[in-house]
Amino acid sequence: MNLGQEKKFFIQGMIEEVQLEAFPQAANQILNLLNDENVSIYNLARVASHDAYIAATIIRLANSPFYGVKNKVTDLMHAISIIGLDSVKRLILTISARSIFKDYDEFDKFLWEHMVAVATVSQMISFKFNLFNENISYVAGLLHDIGKTVMHKSKQINYETIIEKVNASENLLSLEPELDVYGFSHCDVAKVMLNLWNFDNLIVEAVYLHHSKTFSEDNVGKLSAIVNFSDYLVNWLSIGRVKSYRKVSLQNTESIIFLKIHIDDMDSFLQEILKRINFSKEIF
Repeated sequence: MNLGQEKKFFIQGMIEEVQLEAFPQAANQILNLLNDENVSIYNLARVASHDAYIAATIIRLANSPFYGVKNKVTDLMHAISIIGLDSVKRLILTISARSIFKDYDEFDKFLWEHMVAVATVSQMISFKFNLFNENISYVAGLLHDIGKTVMHKSKQINYETIIEKVNASENLLSLEPELDVYGFSHCDVAKVMLNLWNFDNLIVEAVYLHHSKTFSEDNVGKLSAIVNFSDYLVNWLSIGRVKSYRKVSLQNTESIIFLKIHIDDMDSFLQEILKRINFSKEIF
């Protein structure tokens, strides 16, 4: 939907009210490096070293059993070489995104778990099925519900009633409760906020359109479909969602049909997804 100026100003007021922190310097630099295939370990280490927590997390991850390193890793550049440049980029972005949650309540816990899971699935299916740049897919998945954070924390609206309606809904990706009450959705809020943060238009539009039922044949359409299917799948698995939901066939979603994804062994695929999500939860 096209927002009128009055609604747009209202959303901007909500964003100013809740005072979410924009991504810190390290994350903004990483965003600029996402498409740079020639970025060096040295340059990435230099960016990561600006934040002690980010640097410590990279080293901790390199020493995890997942990578099976025999000798303890203590050097940041060595840790990055073990984990891989792309994985480190995603790690820094995720840690930076986590910093926007100032007051961490139960809703934030569920929402953060859901956002990281959708990011993980978006990245994984983009790579597995050769759909799109896996780093860009990860960022779009990570930020897809950022508008809900603003709506939840704003005192100008009562978002608790919407949360209750959505959790009770049989439609996993319905925007109707938000649109009926407020005349705008968390997708509208995300679009305004990500534009204020100067995100690339591809990510802004994909996040804005991730609840679509039809998808355009361009990069925005493909990326929004990836996030849509990932969001659907994570909801179906009840990750970051109070109510269990298993009624709808994943194979029949509009986005999986659009993306032409064929999954022969759904049980094996879901086990692979859960393994990756659980690994992400251990990190973040």
